[in-house]
Amino acid sequence: MTLRLKLILLTIIEIVLTVTVAGYFAFYESRKEIEDLARELTMSKTNEAYTLIEENHKNGNGLPDELKTSISAIRVAEGGYISVLSNASGPEKGKLVIHPSNEGLLLYNDEFPHIMDILDRIDLNGRENGFGGFTRYIQQTEAEGRQGEKKIGYYKYFAPLDLVVLATGYEQDIFSSSEVVKQTTINVIIVVSLVGIIVVFFTIRQMFKPIQILIDNTKEVARGNWDVSIDHKSDDEIGRLSGSFNEMVKSLRDNSKIWHEFQLAKEMQMGMLPETCPDVSGIRISAESIPAKQVGGDFYDFIEPGPGKLGIVIGDVSGHGVSSAIVMSAAMSTVRFAAEEKQKTDRVMSIANSRLKKDIKKNMFVAMFYGVIDLETMTLNYTNAGLPLPLLWRDGTVIDLPRSKSRKQFPLGIVNDCEYLECQYSLQPNDVLVFYSDGIIEAMNDQQQFYEYERFVSSVKKHIELTPDNMMKELINDMNDYIGGYELYDDVTLVIAKIVK
Repeated sequence: MTLRLKLILLTIIEIVLTVTVAGYFAFYESRKEIEDLARELTMSKTNEAYTLIEENHKNGNGLPDELKTSISAIRVAEGGYISVLSNASGPEKGKLVIHPSNEGLLLYNDEFPHIMDILDRIDLNGRENGFGGFTRYIQQTEAEGRQGEKKIGYYKYFAPLDLVVLATGYEQDIFSSSEVVKQTTINVIIVVSLVGIIVVFFTIRQMFKPIQILIDNTKEVARGNWDVSIDHKSDDEIGRLSGSFNEMVKSLRDNSKIWHEFQLAKEMQMGMLPETCPDVSGIRISAESIPAKQVGGDFYDFIEPGPGKLGIVIGDVSGHGVSSAIVMSAAMSTVRFAAEEKQKTDRVMSIANSRLKKDIKKNMFVAMFYGVIDLETMTLNYTNAGLPLPLLWRDGTVIDLPRSKSRKQFPLGIVNDCEYLECQYSLQPNDVLVFYSDGIIEAMNDQQQFYEYERFVSSVKKHIELTPDNMMKELINDMNDYIGGYELYDDVTLVIAKIVK
């Protein structure tokens, strides 16, 4: 074998191996990111439909046709949809109550093992309200004309009506972008190999320079530098190889934008939070916000509406990414402005709701709690809009703060006219208030089991004697011990306030 042929063959081997390794890791990482997004997407769509059913039930409306139509219209990726099934004991068990095309069909049978598994899990869990989890299965019916395709979904049980809300999407739709990366990588490898064979017929001097450029740039891609390209314009095989290489790098770079967006959102989110807790005589404060890998929009803020008063804001923006971080900034600014104009928390919430309803895009909203601690009157005045109510520890007992009598206190930005009512609760020295977002109780371990409210309350009782800063560390440690390193799907935000007056 001549030296010329050896050099050419070695160059081809290096190109193929390097491109293959870079493509493999890029495909693996993009698929892993999309897998996380798929889980978050199905969970959020399930929670969206679940909230609609829950609100209608609270209002005594049952399942009107308008609600069924709204839920049937919810889409998951391109062809996914929402199903609502009955879990009532008897012949109606597994009946499709809401479905785009097969409403009324009974699914609790051997033809639909995934449905039987879901309902059996709920029964084994004691039919606990809000119990949910993920599922994977193969489409059995001809819904959407896609029978036999693999699907991923998330379900949640609504105990008051014995209903199971299930959001599912087709894996082919969800993973389509990763398949583009895979196919592009395969095409590039094939092109590289074919060009290598043709290179034998050309001289080393003519071909070595562009080949070396391609080798160097391929190594850069393998190191994670996806901003490289080859500026070699010709009609020969090397020119076509350069174009294919640039297309591959562009495809990898486009997929990396998702990850970059999340990183940017995290930086924006953390940069807008207060740098330190306020130093208020009579109150010891500690606050922490842990952004999930899939960035949400949790936030907290402190407002001083007057002497001897401290306002505490905690919020959760729907959705993920940079858009949620921007909405978070708007929500914080709106509340701060409203608090300067109004003293009552319900008026502050109403003003913020009106402003955000105009400013944020459709299908986004902000769940928020705003409370003002008045040390002179020893009271907490507060208004809640969709967040879990704070915990109050007093004399060894932990309770939720009382709920408002209004049942229409939706999260901000959903409806124009919302009835927000202020609640008042008397405080005592040594009371400890724990404000939190739902990210901590919905944190999951590798068995996809939630941390849950009861474990959180037990952790609060266990560490109540510590200072707020140390208590904060232990609450987070208890959660991390439970999830065992499993990634958070939602932000976790905590604010601890201890009355020491």
